[in-house]
Amino acid sequence: MTTATPDEALDRLSAGDSGADCIVSDHRPPDHDGLATLKDVRSVRPYLPFVLYTADGSEAVASEAIAAGVTEYVPRDAAAAVDTLAARIEAAIDRGRERYDGLRERDMTIELLRDLYDVTTDTELTFDENVSRLLQLGSERLDLPYAFLSHIETDEGDAETGGTQRIVQSHGDHELLQTGESCPLSTAYCRKTIETEGLLAIADAVDAGWETDPAYELFGLGSYIGGKVSVEGDLYGTLCFASTDPRGRPFTEAEQTLVRLISRWASYELDHDRMTSELQRQNDRLEGFASVLAHDLPNPLNVAEGRLELAQAECDSEDLEEAADALERISSLIEEVLTLAREGQTVTDSEWIDLSELVTNCWGNVATADARLRVETDRRIRGDPGRLKRLVENLVRNSIEHAGSDVTITVGPLEDGFFLEDDGPGIPPSDHSGIFEFGYTTDSDGTGYGLAIAKEIVEAHGWTVTVADGDDGGARFEMRTSA
Repeated sequence: MTTATPDEALDRLSAGDSGADCIVSDHRPPDHDGLATLKDVRSVRPYLPFVLYTADGSEAVASEAIAAGVTEYVPRDAAAAVDTLAARIEAAIDRGRERYDGLRERDMTIELLRDLYDVTTDTELTFDENVSRLLQLGSERLDLPYAFLSHIETDEGDAETGGTQRIVQSHGDHELLQTGESCPLSTAYCRKTIETEGLLAIADAVDAGWETDPAYELFGLGSYIGGKVSVEGDLYGTLCFASTDPRGRPFTEAEQTLVRLISRWASYELDHDRMTSELQRQNDRLEGFASVLAHDLPNPLNVAEGRLELAQAECDSEDLEEAADALERISSLIEEVLTLAREGQTVTDSEWIDLSELVTNCWGNVATADARLRVETDRRIRGDPGRLKRLVENLVRNSIEHAGSDVTITVGPLEDGFFLEDDGPGIPPSDHSGIFEFGYTTDSDGTGYGLAIAKEIVEAHGWTVTVADGDDGGARFEMRTSA
């Protein structure tokens, strides 16, 4: 199409006329300024090819045109100018389409990442719901009607089948790719996926030599792309998208990136699910142990204490006094072990806590006598408030018991956590490795569980605790929260 003026051309472009593949403009200032037209076109269609074709050209005009960003510059008075113009227009359109396709693909990686983010960060969705949405999303973006997550059990000892593929979750109506369906690994596309470094991407199965393969004969998939899914570093299965029709074009880098991201997300979520399940089993075992301590042991202990009181009322004996002391110690041990079992359960609900405020509150709950507290941090930490309260109180109590009632206790920041130290006599280096063990104590009346409980609380948060020498020679406990 042609227009009489630049304004008419701009009006058509601004109105959404996308039929133009290239703009060809003259340059006859001041009535027809091609460079000014170029600037106006770029404001409407930034990537539309623009060819400046003029008889009033010169080296100065050519230089200015190139600097302004024209796609091609063709002097009209040159020999075979029309042929040159036609060739330059075709070249400009080809380059423009390549650039447009590249930009379009980029805008689609961006859109895909946004969609992936929306799905994978939705905390209201279960793992199965997330997988279902991602399979659907990938199927739509790749224009492949079938998608599935498989679990693979390999069996190298079975030369005939090599193992089994089972569909864990699927999208699409392929009768053999439905949730719960299984087949020998030797007849599955996935057998080559797990042997491939990275993705297995087949745009045309026949061209790729799959026509006589058992997998092609069974499933009839003309195009396929799939990636491995792993759990704790071991193969779990595959995540794949496919169609019975050949694709007609190779899978782009953006499309392959989509499959990689979904496969890695599935691996991460399966890892997380397995870890959470294991932690829950551990917590259940600890809860069962705690139940025995809390409900089963106290009953016979109460009977023994009652019988002892009756015996003491009838007879004054040192043996009975020692028996009473022993029963009291048993009660203390039960209480400490019960605390140890419960504090060792992995923290699953945490919140942000002001460390300074926590320490100050704990200080008021401990018999501190003439001890002094210095808090030198405004750090916030994320954890279970109740358990962190017990941690700080145990450490403060430990310092007062071992360093004296006039001890100074300091709490301050570490690069990756915080510390609590005192200015007492400290802990001998030879005892550093055993101080957190169950039953370790230098007090004949102590249970030796105080610091063991502190360590259990720290590790239940996924942190680490170590003992070192304080700045003033006392004991220093370092909690590193990024372990």
